[in-house]
Amino acid sequence: MRLPQFIARRYFFSRHSTTAVNILAGISITGLVVGTAALLVILAAFNGLEDLVKGFYATFDPDLKVSAKVGKNFPYDEKQTKDLLKWDDIESISPVLEERVLLRYREQEFIASLKGIDSTFTRTTDIDEAVFRGNYRVSHPDAVLGIGVAWHLGLSTTGRTEAVQLYVPKASARNMLQPDRAFNQDVVYAAGIFAVQPDFDARYVLSDLHRLQQMSDQEGTVSSLDIRLADGARLNRTQRNVQDFFGDGFRVENRNEQQAAFFKVMKAEGLITYLIFSLVLLISSFTLLGSLSMMILDKKKDIHTLWFLGMTKKQLRQIFLYEGVIITISGALVGLVLGGIIVLLQHYFGLVGMGPGYIVDAYPVRLNITDVAKVVATVLVIGSVISVISSRRLRIFKS
Repeated sequence: MRLPQFIARRYFFSRHSTTAVNILAGISITGLVVGTAALLVILAAFNGLEDLVKGFYATFDPDLKVSAKVGKNFPYDEKQTKDLLKWDDIESISPVLEERVLLRYREQEFIASLKGIDSTFTRTTDIDEAVFRGNYRVSHPDAVLGIGVAWHLGLSTTGRTEAVQLYVPKASARNMLQPDRAFNQDVVYAAGIFAVQPDFDARYVLSDLHRLQQMSDQEGTVSSLDIRLADGARLNRTQRNVQDFFGDGFRVENRNEQQAAFFKVMKAEGLITYLIFSLVLLISSFTLLGSLSMMILDKKKDIHTLWFLGMTKKQLRQIFLYEGVIITISGALVGLVLGGIIVLLQHYFGLVGMGPGYIVDAYPVRLNITDVAKVVATVLVIGSVISVISSRRLRIFKS
């Protein structure tokens, strides 16, 4: 072991008296412990929140979505679907047609997105599990409404007791100033009401695909093909293969790309929070600067003795550099253990609740090795920089 490292370890582990230096060193370690644990817990909380939101979208969004790059809709080729279903990586495919429609119930009106689907949609998504009132039934004239759409319409009952007027714009209509010619009119009944995520709940109504194609004068046309992958399928590879299958005229998006704007915002929020807590950690680490500076003054006699015994200024500075690194590593390790315990307790026992009215009872958390490495790197960089700055303040005065 090199001599500066040995002396630094002796200074760290051989504290028999309570002095201002020892107190400052303890405060430095405590600050690093708290900062490290807090940063780890925050990152785990963001991971848990991201998983929770992805779970909401997974109920409604498919693994892969195929849509046209140019234009809103495209002709549905059933042969293509049959060819894709022969792939081992694909479990199911659902044709979907989406149109903006006007809903009228009693005196209330609301513009919603009507999603025309067939019986395969429940094999491609888990939307039927999100129906909390009534039943999942989309064969004409039944429909399933989002809870937000039902609220805007003032509709609280399900079944074929109350009809909802449906106005669908014709694709071939030219004069929108004559509603009787521009729209096809029909009625639907709310067979069920679903709740997935506020953005979906206040926008979508699910109904029969073939009926919507007829009403919008778009028979044989779809807006997208929703694909569910088989268990064990590799997402990126399958996405590339599906893209090659359809060609450049189509867009193949995975679940994150379908909600790209939202997940970009979440990533930005996570990055900003990480930077803020890193700044807090940096501020709390300034006690390390004070601790090392006080130690240099406290060990002034030792420094002169070692200087006269032949140690160079570089070696003397390395003593306090290593001392700072030891304090940093100690605080980081204890902070990681403390943060890990807090995350595990939250995961298994739900220490922090979400409050009434939320889908989950406790705040979700998830810890991964990438976050641990990020926290360790952050703490070590901050501690090492401060240790270098502190060690360079050492001055030798010959007596």
